[in-house]
Amino acid sequence: MIRKIKNSNLDSQCLSEININIEDELDEFDFSKVVVRKPWGHEYLTYREEGVSIWILHIKKDGATSTHCHLDKRTDLLVLSGQVECSTLEEKHQLSEGDLIILNKKVFHSTKATSDNVLVMEIEFPSKKTDLVRLHDSYGREKEGYEKQKEMCFDLSEYQRVFLNGSDLNRMIGNMNLCIEKFEETKKLEDYIKTNNNILDIFITGEIIINGNESIISVGDTLKTEDFEQEDIQISKPIKVLSIKKNILDFD
Repeated sequence: MIRKIKNSNLDSQCLSEININIEDELDEFDFSKVVVRKPWGHEYLTYREEGVSIWILHIKKDGATSTHCHLDKRTDLLVLSGQVECSTLEEKHQLSEGDLIILNKKVFHSTKATSDNVLVMEIEFPSKKTDLVRLHDSYGREKEGYEKQKEMCFDLSEYQRVFLNGSDLNRMIGNMNLCIEKFEETKKLEDYIKTNNNILDIFITGEIIINGNESIISVGDTLKTEDFEQEDIQISKPIKVLSIKKNILDFD
């Protein structure tokens, strides 16, 4: 299941009533060397390049992120294991393993774990961790920005992290197998999308165009077979796709 949420009038109204003060001291910080402790669990960076960051959120049961939004970045949330409730100001969405919710910038949202062993992948476009405005928070952080270095763990021996390092590596995170695939030829990408059995393929970098210059798929969108039924589709820049497949265990 894929759901796309656009900014609403209520989002805009609430945002206009907040005294926004976004700090940028961590914009150049190397998050790959830390785990960020949160009152609801912890998170870590699993992949980053220009324009995109992918984070893994470990949310303990009944823990919930603040109700927050991002002014300049879009966020995709994919459930890797367990069940969560993703709330906007107007709706509540029950998500299970493999479900994806796409949140446009300036959409207030909160994610709550409704089961044990919850892992959520957060994909951010563009990559800017400090782009955070909190509206409500169960832990009293409404007026605070993103966590400071004192909330980060530099001794990583107590945490297990998984990194997405290239198309030659499949990584299991939660109950999903993940890898980054790279394509430079349109035909190879088209054949891949039409023949694989992934549950999702998310376009994360590069450019797909039609009629020579018109971009038809945005970064963060899922790629589907029907995207390639149009004529004159081309890859103008090498693209990368985050491929997601549900892990199936075989028992003899």
